[in-house]
Amino acid sequence: MKRTLVISDIHGCYDEFVRLLEVANYNPIEDQLILLGDYIDRGKDSKKVIEKVMELVKQGAIALRGNHDDWFLCFLANHEKSREYLLEGVGGFNTLISYLGLDYLKKETNLDNVVKRIKGEYSEHLRFLVNLPYYYETDDYVFVHAGVNPFSFSDWRNEPETLSWIRWEFINRPTSLDKTVIFGHTSCRTIHNSNDIWVSDDKIGIDGACCFGGQLNCLEITDKEISQYHVLKENWEGLNASPMPKLSVV
Repeated sequence: MKRTLVISDIHGCYDEFVRLLEVANYNPIEDQLILLGDYIDRGKDSKKVIEKVMELVKQGAIALRGNHDDWFLCFLANHEKSREYLLEGVGGFNTLISYLGLDYLKKETNLDNVVKRIKGEYSEHLRFLVNLPYYYETDDYVFVHAGVNPFSFSDWRNEPETLSWIRWEFINRPTSLDKTVIFGHTSCRTIHNSNDIWVSDDKIGIDGACCFGGQLNCLEITDKEISQYHVLKENWEGLNASPMPKLSVV
């Protein structure tokens, strides 16, 4: 029986991601894996997560784009206007550490040089992120990072910012679709006070807040029946456990 497995908001939690695939007994030949974005930031292994996602896509997985993936690209495109990416709550600095190392960032305080190095050495990663779609549809489901515009009856597919950023306007209202929307972005603990997957009449939220010490969830769909796998976050030290050096634009 073919399964659809859905994971979202990995946020640099590589060890938990790999372990979750093992717990779910993921088989790329028999299963369809769908990843809902936010592969980077906050956790310590964003680079390794991107490399793993690229590998999984080559094996047949479908990867979508999240708001943090967009944020990273915007930061690299114009870091002077996207400095908030490095704020502690965003977790972008942890992504820089994962790509360049803390020792380098302590020595190289010119942010222009930091950005140039990432663009030069990891152009393949950036091309991969740029080309990710914002949604995926089947006969019964819409898969998306954040949600869809509940007031849009036909143009929701053409609203990338909404697809990657919307929150309570979507969660608190019925959608105009005849399909169930499966999303991440908003942690389940803020929706129903639990890290477990949240299910309503027309939508399913799966973000278990792993990067905040919660759990990484995997939604399993078989013949319109759903179930959940999860792994708990281990050794959580909070965001930006390493002191953040001051980076300047020269």
